Amino acid sequence: AAAKAANVNHFVKTLPDGYDMILNEEANNVSSGQKQLLTIARAILADPKILILDAATSSVDTRTEVLIQKAMDNLMKNRTSFVIAHRLS
Repeated sequence: AAAKAANVNHFVKTLPDGYDMILNEEANNVSSGQKQLLTIARAILADPKILILDAATSSVDTRTEVLIQKAMDNLMKNRTSFVIAHRLS
């Protein structure tokens, strides 16, 4: 459920080992946007009462930015959220 809410399910299924893929320490075997989506999925699982997002859409293409924004909408429901953005879109 968290993977779908974070819009990460589709790309995880395309990874060589899917949900069983092991990310290396630097996580350089996935893109920056994919890392950000995975982080949002982890935050959904953590279910924090207060959420602080800093530059969550930095360094991503516009297509991935839309996915991240939709995932952030899901993540921010029913919780206090602070979003710091350096780019307004």
